[in-house]
Amino acid sequence: MSGSNFDYNSMTFVRATPSTDKIDLLECRVCEDIFSLQGEKVPRLLYCGHTICHSCLIRLYQRCSSVQCPFDRQTTPVGSSGVWGLKKNFALLELLERLQKNNKTEININTYMNAETMEKEEQLHVLCDENDNHTAVLYCTVCCTNLCFYCSEQTHSTRTLAKHRRVPLSEKPQERPRCPLHPSHVAEFTCLQDTCHQPSPPLMCFVCKDYGVHKNHKHALVEAEAENIRTMVKNAGPLMRNLMEEINETIQRLDQAMLRLEGGESSNLVENEINNTGTGCMARARVQLYFQHLRETLQVQEAAALSAVDTHIRERLASLRCLQEDLASSLSQVAVICVQCEQAVRQDDTRVLSASVDINHALNVIEKHKQMFTELGQEQIQPDSSIPITFTKDNRVHIGPKMEIRVVTLGLDGAGKTSVLFKLKQNEFMTMIPTLGFNVETVDYKNMKFTIWDVGGQPKLRPLWKHYYLNTQAVVFVIDSSDQPRLLESSNELAKLMTEKELKDAALLILANKQDIPGCVTVETITELFGLYKLCCGRSWHIQSCDAQSGNGLHDGLDWLARQLVASGVHDLN
Repeated sequence: MSGSNFDYNSMTFVRATPSTDKIDLLECRVCEDIFSLQGEKVPRLLYCGHTICHSCLIRLYQRCSSVQCPFDRQTTPVGSSGVWGLKKNFALLELLERLQKNNKTEININTYMNAETMEKEEQLHVLCDENDNHTAVLYCTVCCTNLCFYCSEQTHSTRTLAKHRRVPLSEKPQERPRCPLHPSHVAEFTCLQDTCHQPSPPLMCFVCKDYGVHKNHKHALVEAEAENIRTMVKNAGPLMRNLMEEINETIQRLDQAMLRLEGGESSNLVENEINNTGTGCMARARVQLYFQHLRETLQVQEAAALSAVDTHIRERLASLRCLQEDLASSLSQVAVICVQCEQAVRQDDTRVLSASVDINHALNVIEKHKQMFTELGQEQIQPDSSIPITFTKDNRVHIGPKMEIRVVTLGLDGAGKTSVLFKLKQNEFMTMIPTLGFNVETVDYKNMKFTIWDVGGQPKLRPLWKHYYLNTQAVVFVIDSSDQPRLLESSNELAKLMTEKELKDAALLILANKQDIPGCVTVETITELFGLYKLCCGRSWHIQSCDAQSGNGLHDGLDWLARQLVASGVHDLN
């Protein structure tokens, strides 16, 4: 190496400027010759850590008790054997051996075992300790390591490690565990006591078994217990394989379901509707189609509502214009009569007397115009330009101060339908005779006008109920909660009502009447007995406890009806 020179005569080391920064560790830095495994170029270590070949050390040694390092001037003691007594750099020698070994021919595996034996060893599935990607087939009894053929030759190629005994992995000597409490003794037994399993059965020697903490505990030989565990695992093998197969099949089914959901794989249902489209896309398409239909329906309803408003505005303007024209005509006639009367009274007495008939006729005309003006209502004299609008739940528009609602009151005879009607109408409780036909009354409540049809509930009249269903927006079904024997009959009649097509969009208010009578059936019991959650599924319904005699609960029921029939947030019910 051209970076340094040594003057053996003056025993001085002169460092020259190196031609390169790269240093070869396999060369002696004094003579620049490559080290060898033996002979004059064997690498020897000085106390300071530098390595110099044997040949250069002989030149440095001058029959004194030490050798001075040419690099850092530190001294290394030398014994009676001289340079021969200095230690060799065995790490560097091992590196040289490995480099020479790599240049030799490939490893002959047959020197250890044949291919069949090697395949059996690989079936043990033990990883090589030197490389996890290799499968071990040999075991070094000195290093206690599992090795493959390649790593075995690489790691044990030196003279020192080549003497280690290597045996096939299947012949690996079994290690005898030591007792954790008595390391000098072999752990031959395992404790089977439940209190000692934390988390696995502890190992113990004969001292622990007979005299120690595990005295009088259930125990077994380590080999026997291990064999039992192996048998248990072997017996569980088919179960685990079946479980793995079932899980694998489930994963495949899930994969197929995801493919069908995402549209990656066609199914019969998909091909019938949209070719090679996933069920997820179909669901989105159905949602879009549904809301598109809703938008189209809303557009039609909006057009109808705007048309109704425009019609109301035209009729209102026409009425106001007609009234305005009538008042203007009356005003002109009154003005002409006033002028004529003033002109007549200014003449002489004879002409006034002759014109008395015409004056009386004119005054009568003025009196008629005054009477007609007096008969005009307050709304016509001081018209209100506001247009009160109320929207129903089905997006219909109602124009006017009161929204008219058609309600049919049904129920068994004696349930109190007529009493409820007149309590709402007149705020009076009246004991009624059975209704043989029907009663109809109009009840004003807040900004709504309920037209209530009370139909008799006798068995012979119930087939006639269907004639009152047309254009019905709400059904009030009255139940006598004190008449327990007839509750089943009432439930059957209500079930029949729920099957009527003309009432499918009508709101249902159930009044549990006569709650003031002791022993009456509660609302919760009626709900469960009638199965209302299932019976009335898909429609607006409510059950309200009430008492027709005191009126408790009746207005709460009307409030619920008003909320169901009028769109919330659009018109104030107060």
